[in-house]
Amino acid sequence: MTASTLRTVSRLSCTFAAIAAGSLAGLGLACESTVVDFDGGLNIGNWTWGIPVTYPQSGGNPGAYMRTQGLDTFAPQLRTQGASVFTGNYREKSVVSLGVDLITFAVDFSAAGRPLALMLVSDNGTPGNPNDDWAAYTLGPDIPVPGQPWKSFDYDIPADATSLPAGWSYIAFGPGANFDWNALIENVTRVTFFYGDPEFFFIFQMWTLGADNLRIVCGDRSLLGDLNGDGTVDGADLGLLLGAWGSDDPKADLDGDGIVDGADLGILLGAWTGG
Repeated sequence: MTASTLRTVSRLSCTFAAIAAGSLAGLGLACESTVVDFDGGLNIGNWTWGIPVTYPQSGGNPGAYMRTQGLDTFAPQLRTQGASVFTGNYREKSVVSLGVDLITFAVDFSAAGRPLALMLVSDNGTPGNPNDDWAAYTLGPDIPVPGQPWKSFDYDIPADATSLPAGWSYIAFGPGANFDWNALIENVTRVTFFYGDPEFFFIFQMWTLGADNLRIVCGDRSLLGDLNGDGTVDGADLGLLLGAWGSDDPKADLDGDGIVDGADLGILLGAWTGG
């Protein structure tokens, strides 16, 4: 599903998610493919850069968006607050991808050459103790610089992986971190879009920023092994997986560990629908 397609159903998705946020999301059980377009100031996930934000109802991508001005930081960190459809058990929810549209209106010096990092954060089971928090992150394309139009970012989420997937790294926020991908993917406590490689040092600058169409896409786990997209998991898909055996073909690498092997075969057979 493309970002443009998601935006056409964003109002319906947001209406559903607003209901879910009050009933199921706090339990980490609900997942509906959702786009937060900030229409009317509705902010599912309570997204923030850390200082007060505004919700202009025009100028976004398109329409309403979320804006921050006078943000003094070395690297903006657009992040969720509290439980929502964006947090919880990603494997149970069958999360497929996360995405956002961003614009940089102004910055003191330069924003060039900074990849946008997606960070899935764990509180290590101690929500009141930040000293043991940690995250897994992956790097995407560079953030937009002033003068560029809105830019869309989408990240695949290997929710069925049981160990750190290829292209992902760990980072600790305190000395008590305990890295465990499997534990993280079953309890994501915060989502952060970090403006740069989180392992690098940046100078402090003043930023004016916009964000729109924050999105989570959830899929049907029963069709995880549907490699040819015909709506079933059958012999045709098995043939495609065996043809990619030993490679890093992302379509056949169902657990996201960087190689097509017996683990992926097990996932496909577990999702078998017939044929």
